[in-house]
Amino acid sequence: MRHTTHKLTPEQKENLFQQHKDLIYMIFRCNGYMLRRQMKKLFHLLTGKEEMDIEFDISELILTSFLLPKTINNDSRTQMLYLSKYPKSHFLNVNSGDVAAINWSEQKIFLQIFIVDYIIEKVIPDMEKQNFEISIDNIISYLNWSGSNLLLSNNQTDMVTFHDYLWNAFAEHDHNLTDDFFRDYEIARYEKESFASRQLKKGNEPAPCMAKIQRDKIMDSYNSDIEKNKQFYSLKNFASHGFYIESIGHNIINICYFDSIDSIYTKKLYQQLSYILIMFQRYTNNYNLHLCCTVYTWDKERADELRDFENKQAYDFYRQEWVEENKKHKIMKDIGLLPSHWNSITVNYIGEELYSKYNVHQ
Repeated sequence: MRHTTHKLTPEQKENLFQQHKDLIYMIFRCNGYMLRRQMKKLFHLLTGKEEMDIEFDISELILTSFLLPKTINNDSRTQMLYLSKYPKSHFLNVNSGDVAAINWSEQKIFLQIFIVDYIIEKVIPDMEKQNFEISIDNIISYLNWSGSNLLLSNNQTDMVTFHDYLWNAFAEHDHNLTDDFFRDYEIARYEKESFASRQLKKGNEPAPCMAKIQRDKIMDSYNSDIEKNKQFYSLKNFASHGFYIESIGHNIINICYFDSIDSIYTKKLYQQLSYILIMFQRYTNNYNLHLCCTVYTWDKERADELRDFENKQAYDFYRQEWVEENKKHKIMKDIGLLPSHWNSITVNYIGEELYSKYNVHQ
């Protein structure tokens, strides 16, 4: 679709923005793009406005190129709608020409479908049960209060924000964080300042971070990647591997993973969960923690497949024999997680039936 905002006068563009500001703001706060059907559903839940009326609003935004279509893939006619530069510039406080373009990938598109569906099906119902007022700002506040990184990126700025949110969430449940957490927090802040200086040309180059230098030196002394991860797995690793905080309790941490490209498998999942459990044990000095992970999949068939596989008897290829442990316990054993902590990790698989819900095809 050709961009047609240039055909509008500045006054017309401003009036159109003000007319649909709430809808535009909702899209902006949810990473700037989502499926049309999700857009209607979510805005209806936030405002009570009828979906038919929202459809007219969306159509007007498309006609004026405030919203632009992005085909998901060659196998689907369903399109992702994303904000053009002009409406985004209002919230970023920059000229529209300075708004960065979106770097598209199929993985990014599919992940966003899961994230918005999660907000609709999980976050909003959870808020309603606690009698919280539903608005996009309150959803953001609720996620922040929960320690969630759901709408955060993995960039240097957001990683500092993630540490801040999690620090507050841990404090809310009387967790006393250890030096390991604050070391990683210090490194995250250094990497943010360094990125701003080198890439964004903002501020002076920060002084060398002794915490990072010392950590990297110790990491380099390990020959085993498993041992490195057990000692130094961080929130940066957590986020970059696609995990999200759901909630923090006194002795329980709920996280989730979106299997958006059918890429997770039992060994990879339980290796990461073992490292995550050990990381939170190090961060809190609490070895009674229980880690609960919900894996969201496209459909029930995929969820059943993953659930069945993890409980199958494991085979030791080095000894060339079947072993007593099932596959998930064998993986945790190979990581070096003590048997007393094997039951400290629980995984639940949920098939979301997103193909039929949103007419999406991989």
